[in-house]
Amino acid sequence: MEAASEEISKQKKRFWDRLLPLRYWFGADAAGGLELGQAKTRLICTFVGLCGLGVIATFTRVPLSVMATGVAFLLYALFYLVLVRRRPVPTHTRRGFAVLVDNLANIYIAYFGGPFAAYAGFLFLVTIGWGLRFGRHYLVLATAIAILGMVCNLVVSPYWEENLLFGATLIFGLLANTLNASILQGRIATANRQLAEKVEEVSRLAWQDQLTKLPNRPYFRERLGQMLAAAARSGRQVALLLFDIDGFKAVNDTLGHEAGDRLLREIAERVGRRVRQADTFARVGGDEFVILMDIVHDKSDAIPVAETVVGAIAEIDTFAGQGLRVGASVGIACSGGISARERIADELLIQADRAMYEAKRAGKGRYKFADEGG
Repeated sequence: MEAASEEISKQKKRFWDRLLPLRYWFGADAAGGLELGQAKTRLICTFVGLCGLGVIATFTRVPLSVMATGVAFLLYALFYLVLVRRRPVPTHTRRGFAVLVDNLANIYIAYFGGPFAAYAGFLFLVTIGWGLRFGRHYLVLATAIAILGMVCNLVVSPYWEENLLFGATLIFGLLANTLNASILQGRIATANRQLAEKVEEVSRLAWQDQLTKLPNRPYFRERLGQMLAAAARSGRQVALLLFDIDGFKAVNDTLGHEAGDRLLREIAERVGRRVRQADTFARVGGDEFVILMDIVHDKSDAIPVAETVVGAIAEIDTFAGQGLRVGASVGIACSGGISARERIADELLIQADRAMYEAKRAGKGRYKFADEGG
């Protein structure tokens, strides 16, 4: 029984989410701010409408029910503004009530015809205002209410019965206006989505090495700072593995830069497949690469990663036919080996660089820790 009740509740929630979506249609959660803006606009339009009634009163009698509707709508507009300020998070009930009342007040005043027929013009403002602020769902819903209300006026109001063509023209105008606004919304949403994709692409390119498609040096520096800060909070360490390619210069000088570029891409692919997803693998310039990793136990956690790098690059035989072999020399520095005063990204990088050259001096194709000395 409880499961059935819960399923019904979910179905109702899905229905209201589809009918009155609370997320901003433009792609950002700015619905609270938009609702406040709409509440202010409603209040301004209410004052304009009341001023209009005051002008009409100088020429003809204003029905008491129309004046009561104007005053009640003013109180409603003030209450809504205060409510949105105090409770900015939108709800289906509040949205549904507002879209209904915004239309019905104008439809009722327009019912009396004559100079009051001008208030049918506010229906265009209401429908487009709801649509552009909150999306197509609200545009269609507000227009449907407005058209239904005007159809009722055509049927029951003596003025509109005598002016069917005028009423039909207003209804046609509402339909055309909604169609145009819907097309405009679609184009705006498409343009916004394309812009967001371009921004994302530019952002990605700013952090990406264009040759290897690995993260680049700026990204590495940013990530290193983040990892060091996180490690300081958790009491763990960070290991930085810096390596360059033994024999890379010979490939470049003998076979040209195109061959060198091909080699760098192959290294990025081979090593990239073998490092853990949690680690950061980046190219920092030339034939230099880095791997950043969290140390769980001690510095020995970095040994399997260093051995993987050395082994993966030693397997490359692309240029064996030309008598050229490549390898990797890896320098490893751990943040725990730096004093508190020196625990900065630059020092870690310097130590890894020194360790890498120690590995080269020791015979290449191997790894060295920064704290092992010469």
